[in-house]
Amino acid sequence: MVEVTTCPVCGGADLAPCTASAPEARFLHHAQVRCRTCDLLIAQPRATSGDLERYYRDHYYGEQWPDAEGAFHANASLYEQYEWPLLSELWSSWPPHAGGRVLEVGCGYGAMLPLLARAGYRVAGCDPSADAVRFCRAKGFDVVQGGIPGAPLAPPYVLTLSQHVIEHVEDPRGFVTALTGLTAPGGVVALVTEDAWNSQWAFARAGAKVAGRTPGYHTSRDHTCVFSASHLDRLLREAGCDDVRTRTFSYVPAESLHWKAYKGTFRTLDRLTGHGDFLMAAGRVRP
Repeated sequence: MVEVTTCPVCGGADLAPCTASAPEARFLHHAQVRCRTCDLLIAQPRATSGDLERYYRDHYYGEQWPDAEGAFHANASLYEQYEWPLLSELWSSWPPHAGGRVLEVGCGYGAMLPLLARAGYRVAGCDPSADAVRFCRAKGFDVVQGGIPGAPLAPPYVLTLSQHVIEHVEDPRGFVTALTGLTAPGGVVALVTEDAWNSQWAFARAGAKVAGRTPGYHTSRDHTCVFSASHLDRLLREAGCDDVRTRTFSYVPAESLHWKAYKGTFRTLDRLTGHGDFLMAAGRVRP
């Protein structure tokens, strides 16, 4: 494990303890700090570079998402209903060039690739997971194994998209800079991740404090950072985007009526406060 001494977004060194769960060998992390300068949540201590590389290459999909076909269809349905319409709205003033080449970084089982292809783009992807790459290639997708940087790619792309990846990397600034470097001038870089704040998280955190407990780890314990819209805006602009737009959203609960009512109450509060379970950002690379 590595002790984090500065915030990987703003460089601040004032890191306050924020969450803690019991350490478990099957999880990468167990506690988080909050940067008092920019409010980023950071795993502390953080898994080493080697541990992160091995985990996402050899274990992540097999352990977290063993039903590849089921995950592909479930995610494809969600992406078509939520992510794709919102992303299209964000970049509506400067859409990726029609018919251009697009890349999804960390494409996983490739659930987004058919949507991009149906929109008329020539699609490619990369992922560090050997299992995910094998699955994608069996479906006929142009996907190579590797992370960013390092994957054998052929830039530039009119759109470089990365969904639910930036929260896993150790250097978010370097990651976003690399995405921008893969993208043609005037092209689009798009990110989707979890929102650092929503009403359900605030409720759970308040309950823990009332009970005299430290709140448990916020989000999945393989995440190294949890972002707000301001973080993604800053990273994209610093990496060379001249216009950035962000949006929060949540999936509609599909569970039991009781669970729907519980989750639905929080989703209503999120809509009123401008937050949600997830966060997306699209930036236009400076022409």
